[in-house]
Amino acid sequence: MRRIFLMITVLMFFPFRMTVCAQKKELVYTPIWTAQAQFAGFYVAEAMGYFKEAGLNVVIKHPTASRTNVNRLESGESQFVSLQLTSALEMMNDGSQLVNVLQYFQQSGLMIISHQPLKGFNSLDGKRVGHFRAGASMLPIAIGRKAKLDIEWVPFISNANIYISGAIDATLAMSYNEYFQLRAAGQRLKKEQLLYLRDIGYNVPEDGLYVTKDFFMKHREEVVKFAEATRKGWEWAAQHPKETLDLVMLYMRQNNVPFNIYAQRWMLEECLRLLTDPKTGKRTYRLDPQMFDLTNRILCEGSVLKHPISYKQITQP
Repeated sequence: MRRIFLMITVLMFFPFRMTVCAQKKELVYTPIWTAQAQFAGFYVAEAMGYFKEAGLNVVIKHPTASRTNVNRLESGESQFVSLQLTSALEMMNDGSQLVNVLQYFQQSGLMIISHQPLKGFNSLDGKRVGHFRAGASMLPIAIGRKAKLDIEWVPFISNANIYISGAIDATLAMSYNEYFQLRAAGQRLKKEQLLYLRDIGYNVPEDGLYVTKDFFMKHREEVVKFAEATRKGWEWAAQHPKETLDLVMLYMRQNNVPFNIYAQRWMLEECLRLLTDPKTGKRTYRLDPQMFDLTNRILCEGSVLKHPISYKQITQP
């Protein structure tokens, strides 16, 4: 506890960019979204000094509406980014050369929430369904195309208002985020209104750590050290969830992100569950070849990908 108190005190009074590794080249990591518990392992790795112990000068810079993590990776502003596996495959299909250096979310948090009871994915036929503008949405879109379902996909930034107003029949959501938001907004969601993709044969890996192939080839040692420090961060978070939640709150405050401690506690618990391999219950931090092939096949069959991406392409440059 004294170590945690010291860690928080240091973070409160010193900017994140100050580091004893200042003489080393700055390495920038950019998560998928603004500060929240979804990226707890990275916050721990920075705050507990795992990056510094590895001899790395790491700065965490969150994306903005105008500068997404993908923009920053492509421009070279960020060397490390988190991406969902479906997003990475889409980017590679369009010509980007990426390397998955750490697969931390081994399971899917994606779900469908409906006003009416769901008896399976086919229940969405003829419905208006809200979806994220990129990334996670491509998997259910591909599933619907393969099944030849007539689904009107309605893009959203935040699904709460559009769902509550009845403008859509159902919505995509993450179990660790939008699901909690709808419940907090007063939605009394019954079990039959919820459809988890993991329960219908699509429990695919989601968030992983990526770099460009060019950066990997030139800085292989730094990449390996960064991945190992991040793994240590997630392991510490899994063993110290209460302290990790406090750390997440601190990062959100320092990044001027409004927060609800109950929402972040829910998110952290769910994200820590997603770290475990569903077959073994262990945290492997490795992209499973079989689950990769499943994701690849679904996206190809649903015409999201023009051609399959090989496992070797994404993991062994």
